[in-house]
Amino acid sequence: MRKLVNKALVVAGVCSAGLAFGQQNSYNDRYDRDYRDYRPSRRDERSFDRDIEERRDYNRRNDDNRRYDNRYMDRMGNNRNYGRMFDERDLSKAYDEGYEDGRQSIAVEERREHRENYKNFTFGLYGGANSTRFEGEDVQGNSLSGRLGYQLGFFVRGGGRVFGQIGAEYLTSSSDFYQAGDGSTVSDITSNVDQKYIHVPAYIGVKLAQSDRGISGVRLQIGAEYAAPLGVNNNAFNFSQSDFAAATINGLANIGFDAGPLFLDFVYHYGFADVLNNVSNTKRRILGVNLGVKF
Repeated sequence: MRKLVNKALVVAGVCSAGLAFGQQNSYNDRYDRDYRDYRPSRRDERSFDRDIEERRDYNRRNDDNRRYDNRYMDRMGNNRNYGRMFDERDLSKAYDEGYEDGRQSIAVEERREHRENYKNFTFGLYGGANSTRFEGEDVQGNSLSGRLGYQLGFFVRGGGRVFGQIGAEYLTSSSDFYQAGDGSTVSDITSNVDQKYIHVPAYIGVKLAQSDRGISGVRLQIGAEYAAPLGVNNNAFNFSQSDFAAATINGLANIGFDAGPLFLDFVYHYGFADVLNNVSNTKRRILGVNLGVKF
């Protein structure tokens, strides 16, 4: 009986061990199958890693944007542009426009300064012809061509609408002199005498009308000049430089017309003193016309 019981126990033990081993194998098979189903392929692993990396980049950009927004909000404060974002191209365009505006402003200021300087300071050169007679002299019937002279000069003018002007000119003046005698004809008792002078004219003037730049206009000037003789030509009366006054003062009246850089002046010289020593009625009267250019 005991042997039978022992055999029964051995058989039961073997069956139990077989059953346990079978269950373990079944569990391992299910685990392996489930693991194979769960584990991604190599390509899926790369895609998964890439998704993780992209998410990290996205989060990092969000963090950077938040930090930038915080700095931007700190800078803006209560500015009227609060919350407004600017593209880099907009900032570059605004900078370029500001630069161009600055250059244009400088150019405008330079033109204005040049215009004001042109109005306030002018240098000119001129030349022209003149006709001379003496105080009380009747030139009727005399040839005008024999009384013509010429002048060359320059001036400096400063001021605006009201201006001052000073300059210097070389002038030749031709006049007929009369000397009583026994001549039977007028030519026997008259002779043409050419005189050479240095004039230093000074004016006060006003522009009656002018252009915006002041380069064109109409001028009226009055003034005086210092006149010093340089010599005379050979003449029938044997006049020499010593026969003329060392210096005389003349009054001046001038009306001028400016057309761009060119100008035309009509000048009247009125002598206050006799030019010949100890000879009366030798005060000069000169009418001249000048054509010139100014800078």
